[in-house]
Amino acid sequence: MNNDILREIINVEKDVQQSLDQAREKMRLWLEARKKELDEDLAREEKEIMASFQQSREGITREAVDKAADLVQQAEQQAAHLGRLNDDRLAGIVASHFRKILPG
Repeated sequence: MNNDILREIINVEKDVQQSLDQAREKMRLWLEARKKELDEDLAREEKEIMASFQQSREGITREAVDKAADLVQQAEQQAAHLGRLNDDRLAGIVASHFRKILPG
């Protein structure tokens, strides 16, 4: 009878160990699948962020180029206007600016 009880205890311990092993394997597989899913999500989000960054950079570059072109156009217009002034008028403009800058 003692041998039967001992054998039953050993069988129960084996069953418990087998259940634990199965649970560990199931958990390992679940964690592996979850990690793969998270890695894919991260890669997708990184790709989306990089695309958004690229679009923003291109937009900012276009704006800067447009603004620079406008500034160049304004400078050319001012230069053309100043080029049309006669020397006496230009001297008067320069003198008025000197009076604002220089003391006394």
